[in-house]
Amino acid sequence: MIAEGLDFPTIWETYLRRHAAVIGPPIQGYRDSEPILTIPLFYRQTLVFPSTKGRFAIE
Repeated sequence: MIAEGLDFPTIWETYLRRHAAVIGPPIQGYRDSEPILTIPLFYRQTLVFPSTKGRFAIE
């Protein structure tokens, strides 16, 4: 993984913020009582970053 070991602010600034598929800023939320960040993408998808797992998933 290209961002392994990096914190989210570094990943956001370095890789995601200016990426063409990203259409908005990260949104903080909760899923199953765990904090998550969701990043809106084109085609009605989101990039989800659960802080406890430290891995991204596209939904």
